[in-house]
Amino acid sequence: MNLDNAQILIDIFNNVDLYMLIFVRMIGFIIFMPVIGGNNGIAMVKIGLAMALSGIIFASGNVTEVVYVNSIMGYFMLILKEFFVGAIISYIVFFVFNTVYFTGHMTDQQIGYSMANIFDPMTNTQVPITGNLYYFAICALFIINRGHHMVISTIFYSYKSLPIGKAYILGNDGLIFGIINIMVEFFKIGFLFALPIIGTILVMDITLGVLVRAVPKMNVFAVGMPLKVIAGLAALWIIIPVISEMYYTIYNLISELILNSIKVMIP
Repeated sequence: MNLDNAQILIDIFNNVDLYMLIFVRMIGFIIFMPVIGGNNGIAMVKIGLAMALSGIIFASGNVTEVVYVNSIMGYFMLILKEFFVGAIISYIVFFVFNTVYFTGHMTDQQIGYSMANIFDPMTNTQVPITGNLYYFAICALFIINRGHHMVISTIFYSYKSLPIGKAYILGNDGLIFGIINIMVEFFKIGFLFALPIIGTILVMDITLGVLVRAVPKMNVFAVGMPLKVIAGLAALWIIIPVISEMYYTIYNLISELILNSIKVMIP
């Protein structure tokens, strides 16, 4: 171990209260992150990653001092505030990523896959098959295009714009409206990317309705279900290249929402 690293460890030991506050915001940031958040990954690895990133932030000099009420309760309240700052930033990424599950749910409802869901260990819920395909494709594109670098650099930026203990959370109307805006974007993007398959199946339903009127003895259930599955899969195969556009839309939305959330928390 060289002298610089030893000096950093000594500084962390002498300012352990400051390091712990940096660490708490970082662990709140990691807890909801796609790919590594939730029940995915090993807990010790996530804690080690949070400790390493906290050490880098501490050594960077972005956080030099913190003022709080000199009591256990004052320090505990500051820990809670820092955890919520990191969790808010992380949850934005998590929530926007989950728009693909909403897309997959509407798609599976139309194709007929809604009864064959998959268990997601991260959220402990059943998720649609198509949504799972979209989610892993978006996660792969996110890693390949270094989207995680953007998110990590944002949490670094947050220590400059939101010094420890200065975030405005309780009673923040801007933050509440920001959360409402995230929900609006959730439904808008989810419906937008599900629209091609919904439109295809709608045309198929209209066609089957016309056929039933023309041929009353035709068993619409025996003929319609396989045709809807085939048409839905064909439409899904055609729009697979559009996943990259879905990724860039999600990426830009994450960048915008994270920056807006940090701005509204600045006192």
